[in-house]
Amino acid sequence: MAKTVTTFNDLSSELILCIFEYLSVADRYKAFFDCNTYLRQHVKRWTSYSRKELDADILRFSTLHSWYKMSVRDGGVTFFIYPHQGQQPYNSATADADDVSSDLHWWFIWHQDKPTFTDERVSEIVHRHSFQLTPFFYHRPIASSTDSDSSNKKPVSTFYGGDLIMMHRDKKSLESWLKNNYPEHADRILNCSNTNYNYHEVCAPVFEAEWLRLTRIIKDAAFNVWEELKQLQDLNPLEIHE
Repeated sequence: MAKTVTTFNDLSSELILCIFEYLSVADRYKAFFDCNTYLRQHVKRWTSYSRKELDADILRFSTLHSWYKMSVRDGGVTFFIYPHQGQQPYNSATADADDVSSDLHWWFIWHQDKPTFTDERVSEIVHRHSFQLTPFFYHRPIASSTDSDSSNKKPVSTFYGGDLIMMHRDKKSLESWLKNNYPEHADRILNCSNTNYNYHEVCAPVFEAEWLRLTRIIKDAAFNVWEELKQLQDLNPLEIHE
């Protein structure tokens, strides 16, 4: 009696999807994308990016201490987003130290860096879903405590940089932007005395509102980029290169 040999390709779609549940996005693509058409189609159709990782990437990016250098002219500064294996470094000097994850993350590109990719289709998709960010996107957690025991300190959200943003050289554009977008806070911010404490305090509502608004915009852009990249059946998102 001839023996029947069962291969991985003989597994049902249900079983393959169960296996996927135990694997990260990167591991799914590494293990199955280049096996055959059947498995590649499963990976492309049933794999999505991690919303949790996207949230972490957005928060990490928002803590860069360079937002005060940006402008609100014409609604803000244009950025692009795309999936990439490994965590985006803060800068070239810290690339090795920051790359602590080999899973799929989201990388941000400032429009002045003129992003181009080896695959022209990727360039078209990424450029199609650009978005604008403002200096008030700066969002950094600090340690705070109600008692003297430092071991009980917990991270809380605060809003640094109000003084730096308000002293920006493009004050005319900033004043116009505040009055158009946050008229209920504009006068109080613009008339604030020139002290760090007051600027952090009076700018807080704008920091909070911009964080929520811009986070939604970034998430929408990431979703649209991913969905369009999924349609490129021969594209492995781990192999996207500028």
